[in-house]
Amino acid sequence: MTLLNNKVVIVTGASSGIGQAAAITFSKEGAKVCLADINQQGLDSTAALIKELGGEVISVLTNVADPLACQNMVDQTVAAFGGLHIIFNNAGIAGVDAAVGDQSIDNWQRVIDINLNGVFYCTKSALPQLAKAGGGVIINTASIYGLMGARALSPYVAAKHAIIGLTKTTALEYASQNIRCVAICPGYVVTEMTASAMSEDEKQQFSDLIPQGRGATPQEIANFVVWAASDKASYMNGSFHVLDGGLLSG
Repeated sequence: MTLLNNKVVIVTGASSGIGQAAAITFSKEGAKVCLADINQQGLDSTAALIKELGGEVISVLTNVADPLACQNMVDQTVAAFGGLHIIFNNAGIAGVDAAVGDQSIDNWQRVIDINLNGVFYCTKSALPQLAKAGGGVIINTASIYGLMGARALSPYVAAKHAIIGLTKTTALEYASQNIRCVAICPGYVVTEMTASAMSEDEKQQFSDLIPQGRGATPQEIANFVVWAASDKASYMNGSFHVLDGGLLSG
């Protein structure tokens, strides 16, 4: 018995990392999956992995910073699979490191557009379909940086804090329609994005701070995401969940 048999799921940022791992795991648990990203090659790779497992999958090239693209993503999912039950708003970028006074307006706007506005646009587009399905689940990727400050990452930190607030508000407003909304707050996850955004010294410093002594694999985060989207987590709503190997414990 699979956790999500015949459920329809959208995963944004599905071309690599946490998004790819989650999309594959959703499929393994019986879901029909729409992959969304701006990276066509990555989408094709993820889709091929799911098809090898016998899963049902479509790919929609999507810039989550564009509200019309987000609506198109939802429309194509419903046209292909007949409905929508779960959306994992995972797409995000790190942006360019700089102190607040040195942040460029372009970098600030780009990070906010993708990391925060994208979550709102996708959620807004998905909500009518979740309601039509009799309920559903929204999972948003925040970060431990949604719970603390970080030098040189002001737009990223601001967006991730805001995602937690948006998650709580969405849960309050739509619980009566059987729609749950939760956020995940990963710590250091070993992905292509973190590999390109961090120096080797920074990676080692992070690992040294983590009680478990290492970063998470994308699969470790995906395991929680898929469980949280299932009926096993039916009373989990409006909450944020730290997945950091103990980093914030002390």
